[in-house]
Amino acid sequence: MKKHTSILLTSLLVGGFTACNPLKTEEVIDPNFPSVGAVNNNASKAQLDALAIGQFSAARGGLATYLQVVGTIGKELFNFNTTESRWMTELNGLRPIDNSAFYNGATTAFGLPVRQANITLAALANTSSVPEAQKNGYRGIANTFKGLAYLYMLNAQGSNGVRLNVEDPFKPSKAANYAESLAGIAKILDEGSTALDGAGAAFPLTMPTGFANFNTPATFKRFNRAIALRVAIYQADWAKAATLLPQTYYNAAGDLNAGPQHTFNATPPDIGNPLLNTSTVRVVGVKEIWDVAEAGDKRLSKVSKQATPLNYTSGVVYSSPYLTNMYTNVNGPFTIIRNEELILIAAEIAAQQGNTAEATRNLNIVRTGAGLANYAGATTKDALVNAILKERQYSLFYEGHRWVDMRRYNKLAEIILPVAGMKVLERLERPVAEVNWDIFNP
Repeated sequence: MKKHTSILLTSLLVGGFTACNPLKTEEVIDPNFPSVGAVNNNASKAQLDALAIGQFSAARGGLATYLQVVGTIGKELFNFNTTESRWMTELNGLRPIDNSAFYNGATTAFGLPVRQANITLAALANTSSVPEAQKNGYRGIANTFKGLAYLYMLNAQGSNGVRLNVEDPFKPSKAANYAESLAGIAKILDEGSTALDGAGAAFPLTMPTGFANFNTPATFKRFNRAIALRVAIYQADWAKAATLLPQTYYNAAGDLNAGPQHTFNATPPDIGNPLLNTSTVRVVGVKEIWDVAEAGDKRLSKVSKQATPLNYTSGVVYSSPYLTNMYTNVNGPFTIIRNEELILIAAEIAAQQGNTAEATRNLNIVRTGAGLANYAGATTKDALVNAILKERQYSLFYEGHRWVDMRRYNKLAEIILPVAGMKVLERLERPVAEVNWDIFNP
């Protein structure tokens, strides 16, 4: 089947092209994949199911690069990569950042789930093969993952913002600023939430096993609202966050690890968990963080202290004995948003709203889960926020939060620099394909 040139140009917008002239495209024959046109005109239920399942799959695509990039910039972990020194040099400010390097996948990889969602939404607008309630189920899934993908993009891009409208790849919007980007993402998530409200009691497809507790429109909406809650605290909109919290799966007495999961299977055509350490990729905890962890903290199990420290010497010299120990099963899952994060967000909301008792109650739920004594420090707002940020550093280690947390509180200068000359980047540069597009389309 013919694949329309618009798909090629969209690839540019998610980092697929780095050529000098981004407008030079050709129609090609792709024998392996159907065209977008195949689902644009009265897509069948089977096609809509395939698009939805593809949405779950696409959402995992940039996970490893994203978590390792933001973790490195935030100086919570380092990738001792034996074949690529830029993990330790460029991402730590020791050499100029490169907007065409592999690590830009922390931004560009999430263009694919956005594209998947837009194809799904367009297909739903042009089909009569399923009733409206079922359409709303598909819409709710698409917009939820679209919002999450945009949020990952924005976390990597920071003040650069993101393009919120790429439905027509030949007429994409300019990048919105940071505040506008957050507001746009919140709107996408709200549209997903509204669709889920109109989706009836059940989805029209079988959901992945990682969503076993989120496999109806009502329970999946709790996941959607958890992402929206993240957006609200990034906006520092504490009143909105307080309203969203009870709409999520926050459970002060529940399993800290509860939440929807990306699942993996190393048997093709699926993929194995990309976060495992390998012979060439060894992700280590920054020594200066784990050396000062409180004695008896159960979260120390997230790293395995090696008898002989691991050393890195390519372009920069650094040593750490703390090898990450969170992802060891090639078929093991990754929880997208855990209840522990929601509990810490509850503590943060309460601290910001002056509710000291509720802030410390939630803070102590996490500390008790980690085998630690109750918080005994000062209870001013600033002291509580700092205590919450500390717990988030250990509780949410290698989950993509430290850098974003410190940036949203204007505390990047407080991040420990393990090696002389290292810097904390405020953001990644805009990917070269994005730059090229704007040059040729002023």
